[in-house]
Amino acid sequence: MASQCLFYPLRGVIRCLAKSYLTMTSEAGVYLVWDKQLFARLSAALLNPTLQPLLILPCESRDEAALVEEYLARLLANTYQRMLRQRHEETVQQLNELLQK
Repeated sequence: MASQCLFYPLRGVIRCLAKSYLTMTSEAGVYLVWDKQLFARLSAALLNPTLQPLLILPCESRDEAALVEEYLARLLANTYQRMLRQRHEETVQQLNELLQK
């Protein structure tokens, strides 16, 4: 009986890819003020295996796992950019002020 080797997406690879996507985009210079804490919190939330079942589903090949990593990295990078853009919106600033009181 041959043993089957299974592969899983790696969160470290996903975070690294997301950072590279953020620095490569043309609009990165406009919005990218690197917020290490935001990226860490967002990564923890988006890459939580209980919330992201793609992280715990086995893949049959390394290529398949790499596709999942790329998908999640783009999701992380896009979400990070969107959150940075929204920080400057008046409604978001007003809500943040209310939370700080």
